[in-house]
Amino acid sequence: MKAQEPFNLIPSLILLSLLRNKYAMNDNKRGIHFLFRYRKLWLLSIVLGALMGGGITFFIAPKYISTAIVYPYNSQTREDLVSNPQFGFEFESEQLMQLLNSQSMRDRTIEKFKLYDYYGIDTNDNSWNSELTERYVKDVSIMRSKYLSVVINVTMKDSKLAADIANFQIDEVDNFRTSIFEENRRADLEKSKEKMTTLGEELKGLADSIYALKGGTDDLLFNFLENLNNEDYDPAVFVDSPELETLIVDYRFNYDQFISARNDYDEKRQAMEEPIPSVYKVDRAQPSYKAVSPSYPINTVLGALAFFALVFVVRYSIEKWQILKQEASV
Repeated sequence: MKAQEPFNLIPSLILLSLLRNKYAMNDNKRGIHFLFRYRKLWLLSIVLGALMGGGITFFIAPKYISTAIVYPYNSQTREDLVSNPQFGFEFESEQLMQLLNSQSMRDRTIEKFKLYDYYGIDTNDNSWNSELTERYVKDVSIMRSKYLSVVINVTMKDSKLAADIANFQIDEVDNFRTSIFEENRRADLEKSKEKMTTLGEELKGLADSIYALKGGTDDLLFNFLENLNNEDYDPAVFVDSPELETLIVDYRFNYDQFISARNDYDEKRQAMEEPIPSVYKVDRAQPSYKAVSPSYPINTVLGALAFFALVFVVRYSIEKWQILKQEASV
C-alpha cells in the first residue's frame, strides 16, 4: 500500500497545475484589460512627460565641448631629436597624463581662469575646494587614445572658455614639467660643481706640497705627468725622495678624479642650457558652437518615460486599493 501512495498524488498535482494556469491567465487578462481601459491616460501621460522634458531642457544652459590632442616627445631619442624626431610611446603617454591630471596642473588652470567664479562657488565655505575639484574633474577629462596620443576634452557653458582651457593645458604642461625637473637638475648640477671644486682644491694642495719638496717650480709637475707616457723618460729625474713619491701617487689619483668630475660638470651644465623638449601639439582646440548638452530628443524621451512610469504606478496602486476594499467588504 505504501508503494502505491505517490501515484495517488498525481491527480492532485494535475488539478493544482490547472488552477495555477487558470489564475495566471486571469491575471494576464486583468493586466491587458487594465492597460486598455486607461489607454487615454497612458497616452496623455506620455505627451505631458515629453512636453515637460522638452520644457525643462529649454531652461538648462547649453554646454560646448572643445578638444585638443598632443603627443609626448620620445625621451629615448633626445640626442637625435633634430635628425630623427619621434613621438613618445606608452610610458611617455602615461607620464603626460599623470602631469595633466595632477593637483598642481588643476590648480594652475583654476587660478588662470578663476573657475571658482565661473562655477559660482563661495570660497568662504569649508567644502568649496572639494566642490570645485568635483566640478572641474567632470568638465575637464584627460584620456589616452589607442594611438598613444593624449586627448583633452573640456566641456563648458562658454565655447571660447572651453577652447582656452584646453589650449592652456597643452601649453602649460611644458612649463609645469620644466618646473618639476628644474629643482632636481639644478641641485644635481650644484653637487657636481661642488665635487669638482673640492677635488680641484685637494689637487692644488698636493701640487703645492710637491713643489715645496722640489724647492721651486723649475720642474713642472704637468711635464712630468705627460712624460710618463714616454718610454724613454726616467721618472727618477723628477721623483727623488720617498715623500715625493707618496705625493705623486696621490696627485695622479686625484688628478684622474678631478678630470672625471670636471667632464661630468661640463656635460650637466651644457644640458641645463638646452631646453627640455616640448610635447607635440597635433590639434589645438577651437571654439565649437554646437551644444553637446542638454539634448532635446533624449530629455524628451526620458521625460515621457519618467512621467508615464509615475502615472502608471499611481494608477495601479489606486486600482489595487479599490480591489482590496471590495474584497474586504464582501
